[in-house]
Amino acid sequence: MKAVEGRYFFGRHRRCWGIWQWESVGETCAAGRFVKDVFSYEDAVKEVYRLNGWGIPKTIRREF
Repeated sequence: MKAVEGRYFFGRHRRCWGIWQWESVGETCAAGRFVKDVFSYEDAVKEVYRLNGWGIPKTIRREF
């Protein structure tokens, strides 16, 4: 996913999954603001979709 200012994204954070929001995006760097932790991958996907206004995904597959 490409970094877009104002959009939410998620990734591993300690033993949980963290959700961040892109605050500034440049050509060579980007910075995000931490929003919250969730405990499962599925919850992270659902929350990021909800925060970005994309609706709920029909299927969630973890491919890594």
